[in-house]
Amino acid sequence: MALVKEIVGCSAMERSSFVSPSSRVLLNHTSLRRRNSSFLVNPMKQKKVVPRKVVRTVAAISEDLVRSTGATPVEKEKQKAVEFKVRASVTVRNKNKVDFKETLMNQFDALTEKIGWNVVLALVSTEVDPKTKAPKKTKEAALKDWSKKANVKAERVHYTAEFIVDSDFGVPGAILVTNKHQREFFLESITVEGFACGNVHFPCNSSVQSAKDHPGKRIFFTNQPYLPNKTPSGLRALREKELKNLRGDGKGVRKLSDRIYDFDLYNDLGNPDKGIDFARPILGGEKIPFPRRCRTGRLPSDTDMRAESRVEKPLPIYVPRDEQFEECKMNTFSTGRLRAVLHNLIPLLKATISPYNRDFKTFTDIDSLYKEGILLKLGLQDEILKKLTLIESSEGLLKYETPTIVSSKSYSFLCPTTHLFPILCQPPTHPKNNPISY
Repeated sequence: MALVKEIVGCSAMERSSFVSPSSRVLLNHTSLRRRNSSFLVNPMKQKKVVPRKVVRTVAAISEDLVRSTGATPVEKEKQKAVEFKVRASVTVRNKNKVDFKETLMNQFDALTEKIGWNVVLALVSTEVDPKTKAPKKTKEAALKDWSKKANVKAERVHYTAEFIVDSDFGVPGAILVTNKHQREFFLESITVEGFACGNVHFPCNSSVQSAKDHPGKRIFFTNQPYLPNKTPSGLRALREKELKNLRGDGKGVRKLSDRIYDFDLYNDLGNPDKGIDFARPILGGEKIPFPRRCRTGRLPSDTDMRAESRVEKPLPIYVPRDEQFEECKMNTFSTGRLRAVLHNLIPLLKATISPYNRDFKTFTDIDSLYKEGILLKLGLQDEILKKLTLIESSEGLLKYETPTIVSSKSYSFLCPTTHLFPILCQPPTHPKNNPISY
């Protein structure tokens, strides 16, 4: 009867759906061992086999239950959702006056935008990638609508660019700019929007040269200052590279588009090639290192190898590109220079030619220099200024600038209570700072 019960029990377990196939084989094997062991004379052999079968049964069940499963579709979507877009607003300043050659170059740059000759940007993080040990960078993004805004006559033109950034990118600390156009452009500022830290501002205020003249990428940093020992690891290499570019290597001839601030002695004050009378001593050296000037790298003169050859007008002298006068400052300087020449030349001619030369008798004559100007009564102003082709408007050119003390009140400088008396009689702010007691 016991043998029948074991056989019936095994058949019932085989039909059960909760037992795995491997477990069924092991259970059948153990039941057969029990039936065979009942006919054996020595029962100690059964005890030696039982621990081995128990261990194998547990191992068989664990191999059947433990299975590696792949990532679910939800987890895959979460892994893809770590990227987001940020937007950069770029401000470019245009020139007020553009000649015919620059106009052609602008149109050519607008056409070459379609074949990839554009302006591209790339963000650089303050953090370092743990795998590559290099600063984290985004893919390059081109400025949009450059060709559409090529004919805009506004002083400042705004462009946009979009970047795809990972969630572990960190905070941007620098931006790389590559100009693939044929001419330079003045980059005023860049503002990046979309980061959790807020808007990131890059004050540039520099001219970005074409890649054909300067193959390297321009580096611009944020307006966040850092001490050398507290500079983020992602910006240290870029800081050193930018400093090396600005210092130069002391070799070669400087071009007008360079931004190198290396220094040299003052050995170009004279021109010994014209004669001994035009030779000048060299300022600066090992004993007296200052003053210094920007190094130009020009060839030495023919008569003196220590003296550098001079550059005469109209050839320009090298000045770092960012230190050159802007268009507005250059126009102001040219106007002031012309006004200074007229204010000295015309009174000299008037004193020499005019028979009505007389000195100032009253303060009204002095005040007329600021209100009426020179030659206004004689009627010669318009005739002379029409012959000067460089002058666009003759209004105010022959008038002296009104001093501040006279602009509010004509004779205020004669009143002691308003200006002279407070200046001369004002006591010191603190008696301890002045040994004289009042």
